[in-house]
Amino acid sequence: MSFDVKYCLIAICTLCFHPEAQGQVLSDTMRTKDIPQVTVTSDRTNSPGAVSVSKRADARLMQATGTLQVSDVIKYMSGATVKDYGGVGGLKTVSVRGLGASHTAVAYDGIIITDNQTGQIDLGKFSASQAESVRMVSGPDNDLLQPASLAAQAAVISINTGLPQLENGKSRSSAQLKSGSFNTLSAQAQSAFKAGQNNTVSLQAEWLKTKGNYPYIQDNGASSMEMRRDNSDVQRLRIEGALHSNLGDNSLLTTRAYWFQSEQGLPANILYNENAARERLWNRNGFVQSTLTTSLSQRLTLRFNAKYGITYTRYLDPKVSNTQGRTDNRYTEQEGYLSGVALYRIADCLSASAGVDGRLSGLDGNGADQARPTRYTINSTAAIKYASEQITVTGRLNHVITKEKTILRQAAESYNHLSPTAGLNWTVWPAAGLHFRASYSNTLRLPTFNDLYFEQIGRRDLRPERASVTSAGIVIENEAAGIRYSIYADAYNSNVKDRIMAVPGKNTAVWMMKNIGLVTTHGLETGLELHALQGLVRPALLVSYTYQRSMDKSDSKSSTWNHQLPYTPRHSASAVTWIETPYVNASLNLLYSGDYFCNGYNGPEYLMPSYYEIGCSIWRTFTSNMFEETLKAEFINLTNNRYELVRNYPMPGIQVRFSVLITI
Repeated sequence: MSFDVKYCLIAICTLCFHPEAQGQVLSDTMRTKDIPQVTVTSDRTNSPGAVSVSKRADARLMQATGTLQVSDVIKYMSGATVKDYGGVGGLKTVSVRGLGASHTAVAYDGIIITDNQTGQIDLGKFSASQAESVRMVSGPDNDLLQPASLAAQAAVISINTGLPQLENGKSRSSAQLKSGSFNTLSAQAQSAFKAGQNNTVSLQAEWLKTKGNYPYIQDNGASSMEMRRDNSDVQRLRIEGALHSNLGDNSLLTTRAYWFQSEQGLPANILYNENAARERLWNRNGFVQSTLTTSLSQRLTLRFNAKYGITYTRYLDPKVSNTQGRTDNRYTEQEGYLSGVALYRIADCLSASAGVDGRLSGLDGNGADQARPTRYTINSTAAIKYASEQITVTGRLNHVITKEKTILRQAAESYNHLSPTAGLNWTVWPAAGLHFRASYSNTLRLPTFNDLYFEQIGRRDLRPERASVTSAGIVIENEAAGIRYSIYADAYNSNVKDRIMAVPGKNTAVWMMKNIGLVTTHGLETGLELHALQGLVRPALLVSYTYQRSMDKSDSKSSTWNHQLPYTPRHSASAVTWIETPYVNASLNLLYSGDYFCNGYNGPEYLMPSYYEIGCSIWRTFTSNMFEETLKAEFINLTNNRYELVRNYPMPGIQVRFSVLITI
């Protein structure tokens, strides 16, 4: 019997035959105590009244899917493609509707997270334990109080921590310990308490360490051997605190301080691994941000945001054939951000808003030839919304102005771009909960500092990527016999002009950045959701399917004309089902991806086979007068399916995780 199978049996026995649990089951069900019917309220995962596809994962869904990092739950949202380099420390980026990771913004409590150096936000850095919910919007948002920088994005993933709920007292604290396969251990503690009548303080710390040495199969011609990932260790620490201040009946001020640091090895492409990977990566990231929301009257609401952030990155390769015998690159990125939005309710059904963001970003490095760029960005937006019982119509104009300076070499040119968005939601049949929605958005993606200035490959004459997305679909949401059900289907078409890519320059050893024309995506995303809202046994089911045909339309004479974009499957699907009872809760989840290619040329040698992954969880909460204890076991990739999301970066096989959470 394998080590992981023994873990599975022990976990099931522990949760089902825990001494306290056994006693409760016998007593509660057969002898002395009647359990009343339970009614559960939960937030919608698919918003039927939105003008665009809007999906939300709450704590219950993240519990059911065994979410460790925010990227884990995004995999269950239709229209999103997660690029995963494997393991806890592997880079995890998200592309929505074939637009690329740089067109998908990530926001933390409503304020955008930026990385002007690379343009890609690693969602693997964000722990699910810090999130009350994760929301993804593909297109224009109904929210008129959205900052201008977020309103200008093609898609937005929002990580929301929420306001601590302290109904039963003036404080609430919890501690969690989690252990899993490949020497993974994490510990987390958090506390929330009242500081005076109008202030609530929340504190949280989380530490994670893993060796990450999972086994994989190394093919070598006609033979193969089992090896283990090398140099894949990760150690992370996250500390954050927030102060929520009620400044009156109509004003709320939230200030948050955040610190994240990590050290990890960078496992190599397995073709060159040979147990010789030695590269290391250090990250330090901290920010302080504040949001003030105030209503000056029943018609006028204001929201102000401010943020200062600093990111330190160090990359070390101790074995390089240069004069120093090593590569030791260090970068520091700093950013200051201010924003303001005003929402005015003109009439009961008509509202308008206007907002402006200012951002100052700079990048410094230890190289003698570093350009050391500074970018000034101003985003402004104006929006209007008409919302009646049956029709919601939104329109928005977004404007961006940028200017850059450098210490060395020539700076990139300034940009000035105006982009419109519009959306419609029409309740066609109110009694059946049938909605029709349609939207259009036009967005701009600026070249990153690496695109423009990175050593020999950067080009200062790069043009921004210009993207447009048109979408239309239907939603049916209603309740019957204590079951809430939702069915949705949306078709979309997206175009990205002047796509920025790295291509060979004078030879294959010297690459350069270049604009290469047009990418077109035709897609369909659809899903079904069922939730039991009452009863002793409450099942739930979420199923989603995505079709994406993403084609290179840059050059009709090119060998890649009409070929599918790399790492974009045409077919993908997911399913999550879980059941909640007074005695034990359990879930089962499935991820599926069809064939795709790892190269822009869709030759058979670049074909990545389809894969699936099945997981399950079982957990139970025990309650006493003093505290609440939750025991949970999670099993990932139960069939030990060996697959790769990125060529030559294998994903882990079967994994198990056990956790205990105590709340007082």
